Amino acid sequence: MAKKMGEIGIGIIGSGNWAGHFIAASQRHSRARAVAVCNPNIASARLMADKHGVTDAVGDVEEMLARTEVDAVAIVTPNDSHEEIAIAALAAGKHVICEKPMAMNLEEARRMKAAADTAGVVTGINFTWRHSSAAVYARHLVSQGELGRIFHINGCFHQGWLINPDVPLIWRLRKDKTGSGCLGDIGAHIIDLSEWVSGERITSVVADMTTFIEERPLQGGSGTGPVDVDDAASLMVRFGNGAMGSLTSSRYVISEGMDQRLEIYGEKGAILMDFHNPDSLKASIGRFAGENQMLSIPIPARFKQTPTGYLQRNVKNFIDAIVAGEQMSPSFADGLHNQEILEAVETSVSERSWVDIAG
Repeated sequence: MAKKMGEIGIGIIGSGNWAGHFIAASQRHSRARAVAVCNPNIASARLMADKHGVTDAVGDVEEMLARTEVDAVAIVTPNDSHEEIAIAALAAGKHVICEKPMAMNLEEARRMKAAADTAGVVTGINFTWRHSSAAVYARHLVSQGELGRIFHINGCFHQGWLINPDVPLIWRLRKDKTGSGCLGDIGAHIIDLSEWVSGERITSVVADMTTFIEERPLQGGSGTGPVDVDDAASLMVRFGNGAMGSLTSSRYVISEGMDQRLEIYGEKGAILMDFHNPDSLKASIGRFAGENQMLSIPIPARFKQTPTGYLQRNVKNFIDAIVAGEQMSPSFADGLHNQEILEAVETSVSERSWVDIAG
């Protein structure tokens, strides 16, 4: 379906699973419409477009950016293409939302942020997990001082899909395509969430990373190839207010599917989020619990997201920001800050020492 007059036309660059979420969010918004899907593999682009009722499929980014009906683009591609696509889109005056991590490395992220500043358009980074009901309400409680001074912030994001040694050497396991492994893929999420919910910024880190299976079968061929990115990362961090933190990410944890948790402990109580239940929250604070008790607490309606809607809420916020003529959060500035932490983690592992966060 073509866009109507007054609608914001969204071009989707990439045609993997997450592209579907971006399209769905665009189609649900009253002021936007996904107008084209782009992939050099035009058959893949057409398949995604047809699946979601998008009119056009194109095989070239330049062709996408030249279209006047494309007001904004969503970059849903492997990390090695984020910088080139983003800078081209910004130069063409398009608003840009990009998958995380923002870039392959800090220098790329800095160039993307500089290009965004020059363009003066709306930018976004897809830190999806900010928008669960539990995270939104937890952030509110912390900001209202319900926990008092924060002492500890612990979090994890665990998956188990790489335990099988027969999983092939896909792009997520190649440094030349992804820049970092588990750290940038899912560690970036728990880093962002720990800061966003607590309202505190990480100022220093000491870290360890490892690769458990160092050779995997090549895709579509015989033999094996090296895995040159991390399979797991463990971070000890300090926040700006002096709070201590422990943040872990792994693709080698057998659990109930995707395992993600965040715990915040303060002088007045604690909050626990388990993202198996994104619409619930446990707390031990003042009016919600007695001493040494963690109870499920009700989330007021104004903080609730739909059960699956939080996966698409970031795209809605991006479109809302374009309509309002305001910058969104998380923006490229947030993506750059997250990239600074990822870079500090890499440096810490290399130097086996604490590293202060740049910027």
